[in-house]
Amino acid sequence: MKKLCLYLSLLLVGLQNVTSQVIDSLDMVQIDSLKTQRDDKFYKDAGEYLKKRKLTQKIYDFLFTKPKVTTPQTGKVTDEINFKPHQGKIIRNIEIITLDPFGYSEKDLSKKPGKKLEIYGNALHNKTKRGTVKKQLLFSKNDRLDSLLVQESERILRDQNYIRRVVIRPIPITPVSDSIDIQVVALDSWTMFFDSDWTDKRGWIRVSEYNLFGIGHQLSLTYRQYFKKFSENGKGIYYRARNIENTHIDGIASYYQDLEEYSGRLVLDRPLFSPYARWTGRIAFYENRQAERMFVNDSLLYPYIKYRIYDAYGGYAIPLKNSDDKSIHRAIISARYKQTKFLETPVDSLNVGNFYSDEELFLSKLSLNSTRFVQDRYIFRHGDIEDVSIGHSFFGTSGVSKKNLNYYPYLGIGASWANYTDKGYFSIDTEAGGFLSNGRAHRVAIKGELSFFSNLFTLGNWYFREFAKAQFVMGFNRATHINDKITINEKEGMKDFDSNIYDGTRKLLLVSQTQLYSPFHWYGFRISPFLNVELGIIGREHTSFFNVGMYPKFAIGFYISNDYLLFHNFQFSFCYFPEIPGVGNNIYEITNSRNDDFRLPSFGHNAPSTILFK
Repeated sequence: MKKLCLYLSLLLVGLQNVTSQVIDSLDMVQIDSLKTQRDDKFYKDAGEYLKKRKLTQKIYDFLFTKPKVTTPQTGKVTDEINFKPHQGKIIRNIEIITLDPFGYSEKDLSKKPGKKLEIYGNALHNKTKRGTVKKQLLFSKNDRLDSLLVQESERILRDQNYIRRVVIRPIPITPVSDSIDIQVVALDSWTMFFDSDWTDKRGWIRVSEYNLFGIGHQLSLTYRQYFKKFSENGKGIYYRARNIENTHIDGIASYYQDLEEYSGRLVLDRPLFSPYARWTGRIAFYENRQAERMFVNDSLLYPYIKYRIYDAYGGYAIPLKNSDDKSIHRAIISARYKQTKFLETPVDSLNVGNFYSDEELFLSKLSLNSTRFVQDRYIFRHGDIEDVSIGHSFFGTSGVSKKNLNYYPYLGIGASWANYTDKGYFSIDTEAGGFLSNGRAHRVAIKGELSFFSNLFTLGNWYFREFAKAQFVMGFNRATHINDKITINEKEGMKDFDSNIYDGTRKLLLVSQTQLYSPFHWYGFRISPFLNVELGIIGREHTSFFNVGMYPKFAIGFYISNDYLLFHNFQFSFCYFPEIPGVGNNIYEITNSRNDDFRLPSFGHNAPSTILFK
């Protein structure tokens, strides 16, 4: 218990308020004019020095913008656009302007790229087609202007990962006209990037384009090489066609083969992309062959399984009365059929209780949602507007599973809530569910998660926030198979924690992180430091939860991000684990991975499902 108190106190250190100024992250930050003058003088002196030699002159011309005569700026857009005087007017024309990512501004259309690198970068970029933007709008020509639909259209466009920023503004015709023109300006992200990961045994590289030909489609190609033998490699392709024929239906096709494993899928998916959308659905086919990791009798085994999944679901949203705070209330009903067929299973001794066996699942779901969006900055990006969903949701799921020639009814309930307070953002997500057999509940799972991030603080020119997360999972009367257990390994708990001998039926994970946002950048690249403390606890049924081991992690590192380029933030960190069962004590790791530690609820609608016990 003393160890628990010590680790909890370390976690709480990261949540203490510091003697810094709390600011509204959407407010404009005052600029230090003296510092600006010093910076201008520094760059001027550097430029004069570089111009003294021919080689450095070329470098200067390539990297720096040449001075130009200023002209009156006629295309500026203010941060807040008032649509109230134009509410209900007929939309006469819609002008759509798309901008390349470098050197342009969605607020100042007179701004042009001046640096050669910006010009070359834009020349290599596939600019978003105007028709691609038009298909995302919730209003069209000859409609009456509805400011709520305009604001939601802005949010939907920002949600497209190939668009960085967007402004929609009215263009008055005459003061007394009953019509209005609309201008939509979208600033692109650079959407082609490479990512990779390498170890002493294997490595992979992937090239991705998220806005193929400027129509919003995504293409990714992956190659993996095993260094033991050159002939041992893997190849994969992923293609996603977004918003097919303006239906908001996405088509997905992917295939990957790696030695004796492969995976493929074909999917048609229409998400509930907006609170104003009415219907959602998916039809999908999957086929996978993969090695399952099992630790049995002090031995680590990798038997293969092969299975096919047919999955279909549909849902419909019924609008309810909206409240004064602009929240949108909906009742959503949905149904799902999922069939899993196993074509290859492990030997009987590794398939206890027919854990890997054919299953048919019929589920229905009713949810009551209330949601609206709040704009914020400096959460997952630097300075760009981020739309944070707040509200609440309640849902109930029921259905039946046919497995091993038996029928098992299923019942599940859940609730979620998120809002801003004077301390910051809080969200709570809970759910519970299980199957019934002979009047007794089995394969029961209870999950909950509490997330928090503080208000934005300033420390000199730096911004920072405190992030925290608490997550618990509990299981009762679970299957006896070794893989129906939970761990705190890697994606299921703490990154870089990997123990073959440590699992259970209950889990508690506590995370505290201080994240700084760097004011310095080089062509949009930023290095942002962080401090991280985590504590993982695994318990087993019929044992006291805190009588088992508690395993902390301490990390210091930084994220690499880019303001212009569309790629996931990468994390480099130096980690210390006092103990990893089955591995050793006082373990140090230097790691690099993607940053996906914190996720916020969206209050959309997920397909009816049983609770994932992980």
